[in-house]
Amino acid sequence: MGYKKSFSEVDSKYWADYKVRLSKAQGVQDVKKIFSMVIADIVKEAEPDLNPIYTEFGGDFELVLGNEEVKYKVSPKIDEDLNYRSLVEYSDLPAIIERYADMGVNKIIHLGTKEDAENGKKIIH
Repeated sequence: MGYKKSFSEVDSKYWADYKVRLSKAQGVQDVKKIFSMVIADIVKEAEPDLNPIYTEFGGDFELVLGNEEVKYKVSPKIDEDLNYRSLVEYSDLPAIIERYADMGVNKIIHLGTKEDAENGKKIIH
């Protein structure tokens, strides 16, 4: 499928920093916040009229855990916007967001197994 618009340049601008930030994440909430912040910035750069938000506890783009097919969700405010629908249909933005979501979910899984291993090492008196 040929895209009418590519955001690979925007993607490459954020990807390296995203990887570094995720590598320093200490917990699940850190990963979720980083994902939400970075994707909001990417989408804002791709389509300034959308003006996605992110807060300490969520945002317009959030990671979804425990679902193999859907790795992230989009708020109704953004998802129903015609500008966003156009980006989804005619650009590579969904593939870019999916790649960021995959990395975020994998980091959360890694943090979970790391925490389990550390909890098993604790000595209880």
